[in-house]
Amino acid sequence: MIKLFRNTRRKLLAENKFSKYLAYAIGEIFLVVVGILIALWINTKNQERINEQKAKVILEEIQRDLKKDIEGSKTVINTCITNDSIARLLLRDKLTHDQMFGMPDEMKLFEVIFSSITFETSNNGYVNFNRNLNNIPTKYDAITNELKDLYDIRGAGLAFANERMKSIVFENIDEINNFDWNVASVKSGVPEEGKYYYMQDLGFKKQLLQYLNGTANIFVATELYRRHAVQLHNKISEILSSDTMLPYPGRLNTAQKALAVNNILGTYKLKESRGIALPPIMELRVVDNLLNIRLSKDRQFKYFLYDETTFFNASPLEVRNLNNIKFTKSEPKEFFVAAGKNIYAYYTKIEV
Repeated sequence: MIKLFRNTRRKLLAENKFSKYLAYAIGEIFLVVVGILIALWINTKNQERINEQKAKVILEEIQRDLKKDIEGSKTVINTCITNDSIARLLLRDKLTHDQMFGMPDEMKLFEVIFSSITFETSNNGYVNFNRNLNNIPTKYDAITNELKDLYDIRGAGLAFANERMKSIVFENIDEINNFDWNVASVKSGVPEEGKYYYMQDLGFKKQLLQYLNGTANIFVATELYRRHAVQLHNKISEILSSDTMLPYPGRLNTAQKALAVNNILGTYKLKESRGIALPPIMELRVVDNLLNIRLSKDRQFKYFLYDETTFFNASPLEVRNLNNIKFTKSEPKEFFVAAGKNIYAYYTKIEV
């Protein structure tokens, strides 16, 4: 083909047909440009197919990570519920002496405050997604914000709850190691002084309250992460036209009928507080089917129902929030609310 073009050019020049030669040269240039454009188009299409396949592989990897996290979250949530139940029994003095100290060493229930619960997630797929972000086809732009919301925002909240839980456990361990009797208990079992501490001392009760707050934060952060993970997994399935859909978990709410039956809603007065300025009178209501505390016009908190007496903050990652509300079964009703270490308040219900 090249030899044919060359011979044609020589023939036109030899015959002194410059105008025909010019037209021929332009045509030849046009053919070359068209050839280049076709080659670029083919190369672009090939690259798009490569990028499309790579994006599919990465999204499938993210789905595998999400499934792993969703399964792992179940174990974390079950552990939270178990440890929470044990801590509440200890807090309310519901365990006998034999239940506390008569069981084998591996079943010392009071040691629950030294048990850290954390939820570590998998993000290899998300890391790969970010590395290839410039090559991800635009059709997947809709999923980018969903990924950022789960891994960057929810993930950061979960990491904060994990660190808080670890801090509480480390503080509990450090505090118990300050007692001489704890050293002796390693060799010969818990002495009477230690038994009194675990059954009667207010210091241990405070450790239990802090542990309950840490457990509640882990529970809520894990539950919110799990729900978003399921939603994201199914959205990826829709984008990939896959039928691997996961069932959505049920919605947490306050079960408004339970609130009314238990006489929880109403007006409360401040009984005792430490480290936080709260109003002397506080009203508990239901807003959007969630238990609501309104401190001022622009400051309010909402809570999920956990059991008949306990509520978890629906937004546990806010700064200076009121964490978890725990009601007594006494009459008149009382509740305990905390905003962090050594920051708490007790309220008693009043008739208005």
